[in-house]
Amino acid sequence: MEYELIAVLLRHPRQILSRERLSMLAHNRDLEPGDRSIDIRITRLRNKIEVDPDEPKVLVTVRGEGYVYEPG
Repeated sequence: MEYELIAVLLRHPRQILSRERLSMLAHNRDLEPGDRSIDIRITRLRNKIEVDPDEPKVLVTVRGEGYVYEPG
């Protein structure tokens, strides 16, 4: 599931993608209320690719909007 998520982010660099949009593009399903699966996968990906996962520079949270992939 992480692979599909990172693939979507890589295809949409510098575009803010909401959790709902990420779920639809990566997993072809709507999020249920309270579903945090995208957030969990983003955290796992950050732990794998970020220099400092607590200060992400590649997979950035845009508060209230979603996530954005910032290529180096």
